[in-house]
Amino acid sequence: MKKIITLGALLLSSASLLAGSLKTDNPERKPKTQVLMSEQQSKKITKLNEFLADEKYAEARSGLQAMLAKTNAKRDAYVQAVLYQMLGFVESAEGNYGKTSEYFTNAIRLDALPNQTHFGMMLQLAQIKMADQNYQGVLKSLDEYFKVVDEIPDRAFAIKANTHAQLEQYREAQKAIKQAIELTDDPKETWYQLLLSTHAELSEYREMTDVLKILIGMAPNKKIYWKQLSSVYFTLKDDKQSLAVLAMAEKKGLLEEESEYMQLYKMYTYNSVPYKGAQLLERAMNEKKVEANFKNLKQLGQTWYAAKNVDKSLEAYDKASAFAQDGEMDLTRAYLYIDLENWPKVVSSITSAIQKGGLNDDKLGNGWLMLGMAQASLKKYAQARKAFNNAIQYQKSRSNAQQWLNHLTTLEKKAEAEA
Repeated sequence: MKKIITLGALLLSSASLLAGSLKTDNPERKPKTQVLMSEQQSKKITKLNEFLADEKYAEARSGLQAMLAKTNAKRDAYVQAVLYQMLGFVESAEGNYGKTSEYFTNAIRLDALPNQTHFGMMLQLAQIKMADQNYQGVLKSLDEYFKVVDEIPDRAFAIKANTHAQLEQYREAQKAIKQAIELTDDPKETWYQLLLSTHAELSEYREMTDVLKILIGMAPNKKIYWKQLSSVYFTLKDDKQSLAVLAMAEKKGLLEEESEYMQLYKMYTYNSVPYKGAQLLERAMNEKKVEANFKNLKQLGQTWYAAKNVDKSLEAYDKASAFAQDGEMDLTRAYLYIDLENWPKVVSSITSAIQKGGLNDDKLGNGWLMLGMAQASLKKYAQARKAFNNAIQYQKSRSNAQQWLNHLTTLEKKAEAEA
């Protein structure tokens, strides 16, 4: 993406440029000419600066070009350099980066401005070329700048790193951004983001975890870093760390989307921690973070069952049943109610399953068989016999149904005797 260079960015003070810098062994630069400007020229430039400040770019451009035409290169080299610099500011403010580069280059070639201004413009020229996506031009300008400047500011290395990254030269980008970081006591978050991206492009996952931990320390409430760290640990097959990081993000209240909660839930189940997974999913549903639909309720029931909490599992399955389009869910509920020997619930669950339909013959036969068993346990023998007779119609349940019918006769006779 193009970086928009504003007039303010181009006029950064030298103090900010040298927040962290590397001293060089370059010989001291001496401008070719003295700082000379007539009183009349000074007044005109002051007026044109006012146009710039008031964003009257057309007037500023016209005045600067007219004044430039009246100067002499030998006599007015310093004045020309100032005018070219100001014209560059005008073009930059209007997004004309090609013209800005041209004017800044002219000002630099005159070699007439004081060191602070001259070196600053050389670095600004690299930035302008970066904005214009002239990446080879950026590297050329930086190379020329490094050869003459007395101190290289940290952000010059950051510009170099960004340029190499744009050219997919990730090793060079990595080296440059590390230099920028080492030069300052207060590295920018974006610099670590760039370092992270170079490690990602080079598949250096362990190094990515180190950088992401630093980014989390810098911006602990940025969800993206927590998610990225969890993802990288997962790629490294460190599943427990991957889960721990995402769980911490949830604890800090950073997760918002349903997909994020579902991802954490799946990680709990993947790591064989069903109890916490079920707790999370249930809470997310109660807080309306996750939709309480058939699929999610069914998963909740399965997870509570894996956590050996049958009551909670049935609570979820009962809710899921209301959304079910066939009898599968009610049949599942019936199996659990049989384990609890809750025969009335077995009867209601299987009745609902049969009514909803959608069961294959084997499941339907087994459903009638379980219904008969539940009715027999409730001593409702007539209803039980009817259910067993239905179960006989299906091959896989036929044998068991016949045995139950025989046993039912015994139960009926015993009940008559007791009566």
